[in-house]
Amino acid sequence: MPRDRVHAWDLELQNAHHRLEQALEQARVSIRSGKHAKASKPDLRSHCYTFCAALGSHHRSEDDSFFPALLRQMPELRPVIERLTRDHRRLARLLADFQRCLDSGESSPERLLTKINEIKSVMNAHFADEERSLNPALQAFLAQAGDRDRMFGDS
Repeated sequence: MPRDRVHAWDLELQNAHHRLEQALEQARVSIRSGKHAKASKPDLRSHCYTFCAALGSHHRSEDDSFFPALLRQMPELRPVIERLTRDHRRLARLLADFQRCLDSGESSPERLLTKINEIKSVMNAHFADEERSLNPALQAFLAQAGDRDRMFGDS
């Protein structure tokens, strides 16, 4: 298949971010409904693990596929990509810390909300930065038609 801008890449990125924001909000609602992680409804853990897995998958896909593809076409984006990759590592650490709190079973809903609100703050700032920094480049980005899921993750 010829290289073509089959997808509006900037909208694809925004849609992936929107789905992750929705998953985060579902996790927050689940936390608010529980007393302790261990004693709470199964959907607390399910929503939280789903969110953590989706965000991690999204960032791994960007780091492994999307960012390298952008850099091949637009090497001038290297400083932006490096900054965004650092954000991914920071978010991975926050997600791991949150999962440890969730797994302990002793974390109060307040502690879990504090952790997830920290993730939300960093995630939203990162998404805004990513969209603002990459939007002009995405307008010109060329990729194979089937690359969207691989590049943006299954979020």
